[in-house]
Amino acid sequence: MNKQATPSINKPIFIVGAGHSGTSLLTDIITRERNIVRWSENNKTWIWGNAFNKSDILTSDDVTPRIKTHITKRFSQYLAQTNGERICDKTPKNCLRIPFILSIFPDAKIIHIVRDGRAVISSTHAQIEKKAYPLVQQLKVKLRGSSILDWYVFLPRLIFVLKKVLGVPTDYWGSKPPDWEEWSEDSRNIKLSKQWSRTVSIAREQGQKFSPQNYLEIHYEDLISSPRETIAQVVQFAEIENPHAIIDFAESKIDPSRNKKRLQSLDANDLTEIMNVIEPTLLNLGYK
Repeated sequence: MNKQATPSINKPIFIVGAGHSGTSLLTDIITRERNIVRWSENNKTWIWGNAFNKSDILTSDDVTPRIKTHITKRFSQYLAQTNGERICDKTPKNCLRIPFILSIFPDAKIIHIVRDGRAVISSTHAQIEKKAYPLVQQLKVKLRGSSILDWYVFLPRLIFVLKKVLGVPTDYWGSKPPDWEEWSEDSRNIKLSKQWSRTVSIAREQGQKFSPQNYLEIHYEDLISSPRETIAQVVQFAEIENPHAIIDFAESKIDPSRNKKRLQSLDANDLTEIMNVIEPTLLNLGYK
């Protein structure tokens, strides 16, 4: 590719899904293609101009010429810095922003990975209960690739970051659907159950309105049980020209027992509380 100062963005790939649904694993696999560069947890770029919204929902109505110019410029800069040909952006909260993404990148390839909500909630509990994060590590992650002019986007999350640094329990982690503030008095299990159900349902409803050339839905369970077949589907959808390294890596990387361990970590009381909320969504997705 002819490396330009501001290369054009061609068919960017977006990995979306409720947190802990396998977005990192899928991104690891896709970016084994040497010309596809990874951009992870890019939330600061996506909320630029909308940083003080109460939820993570963004639609085509939220795209202004200024915001579109900023985001496309940041993508071009990142592509130039990394010497890649395509970008694979893994920002799970983008599952609530599918129309927003496609208003900016009409040729985007959006892959929504869905995982059994019980395993997602179990994994999220583990994330919330992690020990304190080193301050320097948090600052590096949050500010990497940001200019001083962009730092204002972190202000709404300042209290959350301080809690993680100090090791204070947060009781909430991840995407914020439109009604998330109404759950403040619920138990953590109920909060996370509502979060998963609403996030997945909104992403599917939004995504399925668009062309099959723009939106693909896969299940985490299919990825770990049939990696070759599932990644072949992903490769065809994303129009990846050299799939062999990706498919071979997927088969070597995947641990089929991982999901089972998560499901078994929930005790009977937790499972009952969770299922009271998420069972309709699970059934709608085809889970038993």
